[in-house]
Parts: sequence; C-alpha cells; structure tokens
Amino acid sequence: MRAFLIPAIAAVLTAAVPAGLHADVKNVPYPEVKVKLGTRYQPDAAFEKMRTALVDATAKKDTTALLRLVGPTFVWTLNDELADKFDFGRDAVHNFKVVFGFRDYGKDVDGGVEDGPFWDALASFAADKIYYQATDDGNLICGPMAAEIVDDEKFEQAGKKIEAEDDGGADWYFTIGDVAVTKSPGDTGPPVARLGTVALPVLGTSAQSQDAQPTHLQVLLPSGKTGWIPASAARPFNSNRLCYAKTANGDWKVVLFSESE
Repeated sequence: MRAFLIPAIAAVLTAAVPAGLHADVKNVPYPEVKVKLGTRYQPDAAFEKMRTALVDATAKKDTTALLRLVGPTFVWTLNDELADKFDFGRDAVHNFKVVFGFRDYGKDVDGGVEDGPFWDALASFAADKIYYQATDDGNLICGPMAAEIVDDEKFEQAGKKIEAEDDGGADWYFTIGDVAVTKSPGDTGPPVARLGTVALPVLGTSAQSQDAQPTHLQVLLPSGKTGWIPASAARPFNSNRLCYAKTANGDWKVVLFSESE
C-alpha cells in the first residue's frame, strides 16, 4: 500500500472558478480507486484547548501566543527526512520561525521573508478539525487527515486511463467520508452520484470570489462523468501536515512540520 500525507486544503487550492475540464485529464471512465483513511483522532480536552489557542493566535496574528504552543523538540522534515534547512544548532522556536516565514534561514532576527510570516497557512492548519494518529501508540497526532490507496495496481490503471502521455499527472484527492456529488456547486437537486472513501481527480474549483478559498471541487467520477463536491469533503494527496504531541505535564504542543514536494 502507498501512504500519502495531507495538507490543509486551503494551502493548496486556488480560489478560481473553472471554465471546464483540466486540459491534461481525459473525460473517460476509469477503475474506482478505494482508499483507507488514517485512524481518526478524537481530541481530548487538552488538545481542544491547544487548538483553540492556535486558532486565536493565528486570527489575532499574535506571535507571542503562537510561540507558546511550539514544543521544545519541534522538527521540520521534507519527504519524511530532516529538511536541509532544519538547523540542529538552533532551538525549536528558531526552526519554527524559519518554516513559517517569521525569519529568514540563517538569520538571528525576524523579518526579511517575502510574504512572511505565513499566517494564512497556520490558520488553515488550525481551522481543519480532522486529525489522525500518525503512530500506533497515539503519541503523534497530525492534520489534516491522511489516507492510503488500497490497491496500487488499480490506481496506476486509473491514472493511465485518464492522464495524457508525457503529462505531470492528474490532481488526485480523496474523500474523507460519504459525500453526494451534485451537478453544480451547491446544487440542492438530486445528486448525480454518491461516493464512499475513494480517490478522485480534481478538475477545478469554485469560490464565492476570486480571493476567497474554494467552496467546491469539480471531480471526475469513475463513470467518466463530472460533478461537484464540497471542498470540505476531500483532501489532496501528498502534501504538508502539522503534527502535535502531548508533553509530560499533559499539554499539547506543535512538534513537527512535515513538508512534501
């Protein structure tokens, strides 16, 4: 099986209303690709307290409050290996600041990062309430949700069916529960299909305005037809996550940023 790690959805989607199908995806039937979701974590009271503090800190852009939530062993990885810019000689707060654009790599003072700090990315992680256990013992909790492809061979067959030759590949997402597929974004009529937990190519997005986050995703169904699902109902494969662990005194802290190319 192939495991994929997920980012906050707002960090990877563009707020654009598509004019039609993705140019590099064929509108043809393909084998249904089932997925297995990660073990969902039901937050305890201490975790909810931490998440509330994270939401509040990002909303107010309160750097002091935010840094209180960083664990003493914060780590930064790229493709599951320590990132080249992770500095063993610096403390956790320094590395966290570099990750999220508060200070530039190799610098001792804040500032100087283009578009930094990355408050929107932090707010996206804070807003997503669906977490999974990244370790069997439940000591590492990450979000947003992760999933595995159940049958790699079938996934490869699906890709060959819909993806043009010499193309970078379709944008595959997975649903995080049963979801109704509608004819248009927010349509209240009878659904054109219903899905379980499956992988789907995303063809485009819809948002209320150009600068707003997407509210709906246009997807290609295994039947070869297209439809729309709420953006909250799916996550993209192979991207970033933020992870948390409980300290000895029972407080939850941010301990890992897992980046994926």
